[in-house]
Amino acid sequence: MAKRVLIERLDELSQLNGFSYKKVFVRNQKTRWGSCSAKNNISLNVKLLLLPEELRDYVILHELVHTEIKNHSVKFWRELDKYVGDAKRKQSDLNEYGLLLI
Repeated sequence: MAKRVLIERLDELSQLNGFSYKKVFVRNQKTRWGSCSAKNNISLNVKLLLLPEELRDYVILHELVHTEIKNHSVKFWRELDKYVGDAKRKQSDLNEYGLLLI
């Protein structure tokens, strides 16, 4: 179920905002909520389902922006802000859920 829900939302946000990616993986990761590889493969943590929807979407959009900007530069954060608004605050909010990763 988690795989279906997360992939459906990834597809929705990707299409809505004009992003593309190669493959998606849903895994039970212990250190990351998500990641984007150099080949634009996106990995999402199954535990995203434990987060509030706003933060779940934040993580997905964070990884989608990485399909275009492969670092955490000022340019990256500015671009992410266009999609989520106040990305740094959302990142801080996400950090409060870090214990769920263990």
